[in-house]
Amino acid sequence: MEESKILTKQELKLYDEFSINFNPKTKRDYLLKIIYFKKFIEGRYLLEVDKEDCSKFMEEVKQKYAKSTSEKIYSYLHSFYSFLYRNKYIEINPFSFVEKPLVTREKGKDDVLSIQEINQLIDSLYKLNARDRLIMVFLTTTGCMLNELVEVKWKDLIVDDEDNYYIRLGKGKKERIVKLHPYCFKLIEDYRYHSGLSEIILPTDEFIFTTQKSNSITDRNVRIIVQKAFDLAGLKNYSAKDLRHSYAAISLMLGADREEIQKQLGWSDKYYAIRYKNVIDFVDSESIDYMMKKDNMKINKK
Repeated sequence: MEESKILTKQELKLYDEFSINFNPKTKRDYLLKIIYFKKFIEGRYLLEVDKEDCSKFMEEVKQKYAKSTSEKIYSYLHSFYSFLYRNKYIEINPFSFVEKPLVTREKGKDDVLSIQEINQLIDSLYKLNARDRLIMVFLTTTGCMLNELVEVKWKDLIVDDEDNYYIRLGKGKKERIVKLHPYCFKLIEDYRYHSGLSEIILPTDEFIFTTQKSNSITDRNVRIIVQKAFDLAGLKNYSAKDLRHSYAAISLMLGADREEIQKQLGWSDKYYAIRYKNVIDFVDSESIDYMMKKDNMKINKK
């Protein structure tokens, strides 16, 4: 990685020792957080920082990112410096003096779009290109996580005898088959057409979502796309994760069974749904079945 040149040879050696058992994706994620901190301290040696450096860094992080992201950045750096401390590379972990950002696990109304706002978002999607429009509808109608979206391949698309389309999401214990909204599949066909791909979808190992420079897309790319879509719709206070929260909250409010939502979203247990109890009354309460069957959801009229 080009950015790893920001670290000294000794710092890279320590990082390699710290991350020896990490998978490639996790290893890169940790490294990016450490590089971010290194840039903040203007290239100074990582083993010579103090609690004031760490405190100022976390203040900047909390101003720029959501609480959940701030908590993640803190945890990664705290873990790295704990490793350095345990192995006697430093005398004390400077991040141990910094208060950890606390994130409530219950979801509030600020985490969930109303059905009116989802329709507002759908109304603005014509301003996006075919790929980005598909990404937004895919996230809205499947409730999948960003890391699941970037990993889907053409071989993960499934069709049954009645021409219903499904997508395989997740890995390991979280792997699941999710039914695709008809409009979502229509956008897949549009996306293939604009990408110069054949109408015939073959079950290949190629990623569905790509960029002009790469045969895959990153979480960061998707976050930028989602934020652009929210901005165009006049919904700047929301972010990518809120589409997943909205799918869960609206489905539960409309009567979906907890086990059904657990399977759909790949939750580790059905009690995750309790996190959404505070927003059920906030979401519009028309007498309809489920989010994807809702008559006045504009996505169902495409």
